[in-house]
Amino acid sequence: MKKNLERNYGLELLRMILCFWVVLFHTLKITKFSFIINFKRKMFHVPTFFFISFYFLFPVINGRNVEKRKLRLQRLLIPYFIWPLITWNLNNIIFFIFNKSRFGRLLTSYELILQLIFGRLFFVQFWFLFNLLLFTIIFFILSIIFEINNFLMITKLLAILSYFLQYSKYNYIFFDNYPDCISHSVGHFVETLPLAATAFILYFSGILNGLRKTRYSNIFYCSLVIYFIYNYKIFISIEKYGRAYNYNGVDKNVFSIFSFIGFYLLPFEISRSKNLKNIIKIVSNYTQGIYSIHIIIQFYIKYFFNLKGTFQVSIINYIISYLISFIGAKLCFNTKLKFLFI
Repeated sequence: MKKNLERNYGLELLRMILCFWVVLFHTLKITKFSFIINFKRKMFHVPTFFFISFYFLFPVINGRNVEKRKLRLQRLLIPYFIWPLITWNLNNIIFFIFNKSRFGRLLTSYELILQLIFGRLFFVQFWFLFNLLLFTIIFFILSIIFEINNFLMITKLLAILSYFLQYSKYNYIFFDNYPDCISHSVGHFVETLPLAATAFILYFSGILNGLRKTRYSNIFYCSLVIYFIYNYKIFISIEKYGRAYNYNGVDKNVFSIFSFIGFYLLPFEISRSKNLKNIIKIVSNYTQGIYSIHIIIQFYIKYFFNLKGTFQVSIINYIISYLISFIGAKLCFNTKLKFLFI
């Protein structure tokens, strides 16, 4: 288990790419490059992020170490509650002073309560943390009740149930009756259950180290799978049966699996390029902060500099969000507030 949890620079690189993909998706408005438009519209980034999180959640579940479980919850709860509070207060202070803010009005206490309960309202991107928190709590409880083999079996059954609800349209039909802050958070939760099952199975199987023996051919095969899933509709689309919540379908799960394996197998441990490793390390450490604040930065870039949502602005947004996260983490290094940024 310890060997599996050592820093893997391939996965760190993947997290950097996925984080930029998220920033690009939320920032990009107009571009003449069809490739970038296509990159923005593909919805594989968040499922792959989830897959990585679930993979590293499993040893915490399986290890049954209370302190590690507490640390896991702290890393999720601190940003989940504090960032919306910062955003709520910042919006209202700026509106009082300039009579203009990101939302063009004061945010109410009721909206703050809904945000903190469901992870989605004025701080929409935190449905992601809402789901991670919910998954973590549920999996912790199940792991206490069941032995690991039974736990994995239950997870597989939940994954099968998830696909049934997705492809039968019931997931969308049921949750779409509720307000957006509920329907999208809980709808996404159901959609991402299969990611947890496959990530847990991948970790439990221990096959990744075995795949390293023929790593270059396996990287090639993973690249082929990623290419074809990204560019062609290999699997039956859920949209054929009805609407869904963006991160649905078998294709998202398969893309996540092969992206994870392909980047995991990249031979960074035998690379002599320390500079590349250092760049990956110092950037990937702050993807939490970049994800949390990039939408806020996007507004102020537009408001103060009148910059439209282009590919170049996405890069600027990524850099500014990184610098704020880097500085914030250094200032809060000796406190648990560092979890806001790392």
